Order: sequence, then structure tokens, then C-alpha cells
Amino acid sequence: MSPYTRKQIIKHALQYYIQRPNAEPKDIHREKTVLRQVEEELSREMERNRIKPKEERL
Repeated sequence: MSPYTRKQIIKHALQYYIQRPNAEPKDIHREKTVLRQVEEELSREMERNRIKPKEERL
């Protein structure tokens, strides 16, 4: 599995996890910070490897 694919899985897991019920606002804030970092890493990796955004690949 490529590092890009691993980051995509982490991104999707965080997006889902952040929406859980009864989450503390402090936890949500931390998780959104990590999510933004993962999204930035993915963006850089997409540029570096010339991966088109999903909507452009369809």
C-alpha cells in the first residue's frame, strides 16, 4: 500500500471519527487540526506525484 493511500485512509477515518456523538469540543479541535495536517500532506503529495483531484479523473 502506498503512503498516499495510507494518508487517504487516515483522512477518511478522521472525517468519520470527528462526527461521533458525545465528542468533547477540545477533542474535536485537536482532531480537526490533525485532519488539516493530513489534508495538506496529501495535497503536497498529489502535486509531487502529479495526481489529479478525483473530480478531474472522472
